[in-house]
Amino acid sequence: MAAFLLPITFFSKTYSYSFAETTMMIAFPVFVLLILLQIYRFPSRIAKIIPSAQSFLLAGFFLVMQFIAMFLSYQHSGDSIQTTGIIRSMIFLAGWIVTVYMSWALIVLTVTNHKEERLFIKSGLISLLIYMGIVLVPQLLVTLNNFSIRPYVNAIARLFERHWMGRDFYAAGSYAVNNYRLNGFEPEAAFLANLLGVVYLPIILGIAITKQNFWHFKKHVALEKWFNWAFIGSILMFLVLARTTTGLITLVVAAVLWFLWSKRDDKIILIIFGIMAIVGIALGYFFVQPIHDIFYNFLFNKQGTSNRLGGTIALVLTFLSHPLFGVGYGFTGYFIMDYVPKSTTYNPEFQQVYRHIGYPVLSDGIGWFATYGLVIMIPALWMLARLIIRSLVVQHELKIRQPENWQWHLGTQISFMIMIILVAVSSLFVIQIFLWPYLLMFFFYRQMLINQEKELAL
Repeated sequence: MAAFLLPITFFSKTYSYSFAETTMMIAFPVFVLLILLQIYRFPSRIAKIIPSAQSFLLAGFFLVMQFIAMFLSYQHSGDSIQTTGIIRSMIFLAGWIVTVYMSWALIVLTVTNHKEERLFIKSGLISLLIYMGIVLVPQLLVTLNNFSIRPYVNAIARLFERHWMGRDFYAAGSYAVNNYRLNGFEPEAAFLANLLGVVYLPIILGIAITKQNFWHFKKHVALEKWFNWAFIGSILMFLVLARTTTGLITLVVAAVLWFLWSKRDDKIILIIFGIMAIVGIALGYFFVQPIHDIFYNFLFNKQGTSNRLGGTIALVLTFLSHPLFGVGYGFTGYFIMDYVPKSTTYNPEFQQVYRHIGYPVLSDGIGWFATYGLVIMIPALWMLARLIIRSLVVQHELKIRQPENWQWHLGTQISFMIMIILVAVSSLFVIQIFLWPYLLMFFFYRQMLINQEKELAL
């Protein structure tokens, strides 16, 4: 069953906007069936997915604090198009809590031994290769003005592409055809960059850094290394071709982390490749028009900067004015509109879109503080910090003791650390960390950490 978890999350289309996005994706009913099937097959495991009393208290505390925040915010906003209202917001939050619980339960029920751990990861990586071939490569051809491939790209987009409500990104049939940017089945290019960079890149980096025999190429040990490196290179290439600041920054940070965690001999090769890449990009910027356009239009001459700047300033002011409880889920947009500097609103996107359907959070990291307040964010960061410290301790012990499968365990912990760092970087912009693939990977790493602590008697 572990083999089905990550592949199904690629199909991210939302079939309704009335509830939390994850509950309106095809993955939701599939995962419910998987949970029920696993309970039927292994009745003894049901005890493992009953949340602890502490978990119930945390969920209750979260909902109560958010209800208080929403109630206080409603006194200011009243009924406004910029909010989702208290009742709908609570329904959405309940949906997100169900998603978190199901993600945890799926990992606990389906990833129970070393074989299933590898199966979970390998199925995800193989699915990513297929996704690249049948979704991203055709979209790349569209950006290169291959008109014959457009009907195919539009056809699969109609079936599986997730859309934003009220936006015209998909008027030509799909995001890729309309905007000449890669998005996979995600609503925008930045979210494809998040999927590739935060969910999958850390996995293959951890495997490559620890030099483990993951793919089992018989009698071809060197092929294992170069296959992993080529896999990493292809992900980095698509991060660039997504033509988004998020992708380019993720690439740079991931490359630095790869270098820092690598062994001495790999660092030499990476330095050579890095120099070649920098020279190639520099030459391409000046002499190859498509490469010039990617960096000029989506990094150096970034459009929409005024909205991002104005939205970020408004989020900071929202947090400073409501530091303890935040403003509550579904009410952030109202306060962004209240605090956004007027000098940043004189642009078509604000006047034609945000003014009518709401101002989105364009810096999720600050948005979490503005929405949930210190009363939730401090405990959340404290729990995350404890996980990071525990992971560092396990990495240290694995290097010293080198037990059975230690490279695999070390690789997963390195992947976890890389994922956390890339989430922190991406949160400066936009990232939806409560979607299925992010939660599944987080709980997978967490479960791996718990299992390794038991094996090492820590």
